[in-house]
Amino acid sequence: MLAAGDLTQLEWVDLCANELELDGVEFAIAHFPRLDADYVAQLKKLCVDRSLTVAGLQHDILFDAATIDEGVEALRRTLEVADGLGAPLVRCALADAAGSQAVAWRETIRGLKSACVAAKDLNVTLALEPRSGSLVVDPSEAKRIQKECDSAWLRLAPDASMLAADGRDAWAEALSSAVIVVVPMKAPDTFGAEESVDYIAALTFLREVAYRGFLSLEYRGTEAERPAVARAVAWLRTMPPKP
Repeated sequence: MLAAGDLTQLEWVDLCANELELDGVEFAIAHFPRLDADYVAQLKKLCVDRSLTVAGLQHDILFDAATIDEGVEALRRTLEVADGLGAPLVRCALADAAGSQAVAWRETIRGLKSACVAAKDLNVTLALEPRSGSLVVDPSEAKRIQKECDSAWLRLAPDASMLAADGRDAWAEALSSAVIVVVPMKAPDTFGAEESVDYIAALTFLREVAYRGFLSLEYRGTEAERPAVARAVAWLRTMPPKP
């Protein structure tokens, strides 16, 4: 709806507050019609007026080892927007791994270290989303990249669908660094539960490891967004089940 112009970003904030009655919002940099300070301040003020927490800002440009310097600069600009918005974190992900894995890893670490310096300067945390096909998919890779970057400003934004599969226990230690959890939805059923993913298992696991942060719902399906998202939100409000 945002991409088609059927909904402005300001109207989206109102919808999140008044129709969906959410606790907070995670903005996406791709949906900003402009990035000037006045507009960013307007968004921040609207969230305050609607009692919405700004949970974060998604940097939806994949961080590519082949163009690392350009990637760092783009990420730096998003961090500056997050600072103006009052977003405590910027969520980002790595591009698909290609070429020499050793070179790609070296360049990724170099880029992330530089980005972490900018993050520290602006007091905005980077939240790296493990992504299938990238250099960071499983908990061991997540642990390694945090260790090699060696920065308190790099944390994790795991995908809840990864926590629904067998072997989720391997994520327990890594989740101590999780600052936001993404919940992708493609086909919410009549009650709003995702048909293809066992999110009850994933969200129960998050309760067991004492995760305290936001769940960020991302709808990626083909059904009209408004009713599908409303059902998904209603279902997620009942989750995770009480122990």
